[in-house]
Amino acid sequence: MLFFHHRTAHVDRRQRILIAAGVVCVLVIGFALLPLPGAIWRPPLQTPITVTDREGRLLFSARQTNFGAQAPIAFEEIPTHIRDGLVAMEDRGFYGHPGVSIRGVARASQQNLRSGRVISGGSTLTQQLVRIRLNPKRRSVSYKLREMYLALKVDALFSKEEILEQYLNSVYFGHQAYGLRSAAQTYFGKEPGELSIAESALLIGVVQSPVSLDPFKNRAGAIARRDRVLNAWVETGVITAEDAEQARNESLRLAPDRVDILAPHFVFWALEQAGEDVAPGAELRTTLDLTLQQEIERIVDHRLLELAEKNATSAAVVVLDAKNGDILTMIGSADYFDALHDGAVNVAIAARQPGSALKPFTYALALAGGDTAATTVADTEVQLLTEEGNPYTPRNYDYDLHGLVRYREALANSYNIAAVKVLEKVGVQRFMEFLRRAGITTLTRDPEFYGLALTLGSGEVRLLELAEAYGIFPRGGVTLHTRTFLDEPVVPGDTILDPRVAWIISNILSDASARLPEFGEGTPLSVPPHRVAAKTGTTRNARDNWVVGYTSDRIVGVWVGNADNTPMKGTSGVTGAGPIFRDAMAAALRGMPPADFPRPAGMSTIAICPLSGKLPTSECSRTMQEVFVAGTEPTEPDDIYRRVPIDRRNGLLANASCPEEFVEQRTFTLFPADVRSWARENGFREPPVQVSPLCGGVAEGLPDVARDTLHITQPQPGDSYLLDPLIPDENEQITLEARAGTAIHTVEWLVDDVLVGTGTAPDFRIRWRPIAGVHRIVARTVDQAASVQILVENGVSR
Repeated sequence: MLFFHHRTAHVDRRQRILIAAGVVCVLVIGFALLPLPGAIWRPPLQTPITVTDREGRLLFSARQTNFGAQAPIAFEEIPTHIRDGLVAMEDRGFYGHPGVSIRGVARASQQNLRSGRVISGGSTLTQQLVRIRLNPKRRSVSYKLREMYLALKVDALFSKEEILEQYLNSVYFGHQAYGLRSAAQTYFGKEPGELSIAESALLIGVVQSPVSLDPFKNRAGAIARRDRVLNAWVETGVITAEDAEQARNESLRLAPDRVDILAPHFVFWALEQAGEDVAPGAELRTTLDLTLQQEIERIVDHRLLELAEKNATSAAVVVLDAKNGDILTMIGSADYFDALHDGAVNVAIAARQPGSALKPFTYALALAGGDTAATTVADTEVQLLTEEGNPYTPRNYDYDLHGLVRYREALANSYNIAAVKVLEKVGVQRFMEFLRRAGITTLTRDPEFYGLALTLGSGEVRLLELAEAYGIFPRGGVTLHTRTFLDEPVVPGDTILDPRVAWIISNILSDASARLPEFGEGTPLSVPPHRVAAKTGTTRNARDNWVVGYTSDRIVGVWVGNADNTPMKGTSGVTGAGPIFRDAMAAALRGMPPADFPRPAGMSTIAICPLSGKLPTSECSRTMQEVFVAGTEPTEPDDIYRRVPIDRRNGLLANASCPEEFVEQRTFTLFPADVRSWARENGFREPPVQVSPLCGGVAEGLPDVARDTLHITQPQPGDSYLLDPLIPDENEQITLEARAGTAIHTVEWLVDDVLVGTGTAPDFRIRWRPIAGVHRIVARTVDQAASVQILVENGVSR
């Protein structure tokens, strides 16, 4: 029994040894044969997406979530003090251990046991390389064991030099810089071989915590860490104490903290349009013309220097190809990197008030409804009611009135009152629907919110969308869809406007003679020898200047102002955005032959009387040519110029009873009722309303403007007014008017029992500069008086 037991024990021991040896063999074979994960053996390319212009010129290397600048460097190119210094700081046993440091593991284990969680791994440089390549989401105990195993395998398969090279090409240094070469370029604008000892030590120190030790944001922390690195280098003999002292005294000169990027606003817009599914290393070839972009950037810089005294600090410009919608230029501000003036804000896609830049769409809709460029509208003072029932008195930019004007005059000179009346005729709801079809997406409120002031810019639009919407005019009423990438299909537009109406709008906006009264000669809206149509926009609060214009080939939109909405001083669309527009349009058209807007079929040109827009008569001393959609030409003769029989003895009306030798025919002007006051003030002669007592009888066929009783026609009882703090005091006036019998020639006006002026027949008009309060207004003659009470309130500055 004893012998048998001894033999069995001997066999068991031998079996255990064989089993153990087998396990060891399996482990050794497994260690040797199991391949490294692809992420370590063949790490995925961290290649940025490249954004280029239409010619393939690089605009930006766009880094994805974990991607950054990564420029490989060979081991031989890495300065010795950096290689040795990295080992001294991060893994002094690097050349002696097999990829894992037993001493480091023991020390880390004690720290982890004391804390109850994994806070340290005793990681060697080899383990750190494995971690960089695997990029684990969390560091558990099982992961640490796998990391150690893979580090042993990496150390067995690669030389120490190869591991160091891979590490220094992969480790993250912050600011999207992966690897030593990219870090040297990012922080110092140098190649690694050009770095000083102080600069090298700073980079090695940043590796420990790239975010918290970012020298651009935590200069003191980065320098403190650099000094610790220098101490470690002295301790290990990498550098001398003298080298370290000199390095500590070296001033830190960082490269500018700027992203290497061209056309930044456009690039970030393009990346946003591309979405998140773009593959690493892909090239996004955009529609941008870099040469044109950079030329217009220089134009903006130059022109803004001239506007500095006007408190204009920024500008935005877009240039579109009118044929296919390509975005050729996008400038979102004067300087993307100018934090003081919110340069990173892309005003090309920001919603801002466009001022009068929406007026062409108002008139286009009116013409589409049957009106013509010769249709007239009274640009005279009017008080309209808002949806809330409050009185609204639109004013022209020059605070003047212009009487009866044709649509051509009104649009070319950007008269506000006329535009509001045209929109009242068209309807705000229809106007908004038309703008949306043209490409404007920002007008999302109810029509009541914007009201009739929408044509003056009470809503907010984006410069890019507004330029896109203007595309319906050079494209014969067909909408334009912008294109950002060359591989995008050109989207055909929808026809939303009669091409003949689109042509007439272009003809008006390019008519330099039509805008002479308001803008004068030589405006920046003209770009000879090209036929350019353009419209300005100026917000009432002087926060935004606009010009949008086009030829048959190019559309240019310009905004000038301040990104933070600070008002400018004494600028308008012409003086602010105008010079940039002219220069930008000239640049966009360089090398292109001049071209007119192709005139569509189905149009006619006839002579009209300019004052009425109707057919000329013998009394109309001057005529002009106007274009019409066939079938909309005027058919009525001019009715403003009137030949009236006058008793030349006293200048009063003559009738059939007057002796023939005292009667002569004289030409007068008789405007519609809402323009007569303006006409009298501006020197137009109305026919007399009294019949000569030397003739007897009555005159027939002339309007009767006589009234028996004195009464105030403006303002109405109970009217309320809101003083606008943005309008100069001398232009903030209320018109007082009255009617009386023909025997009354003058009326005195009193406000709160104080005489403020005397008005003369027939409307006794004066203008009174109001102050806040409740006021009693009285019109009086020798034997008559009339009164109304009104309210004037102070407005709030916006």
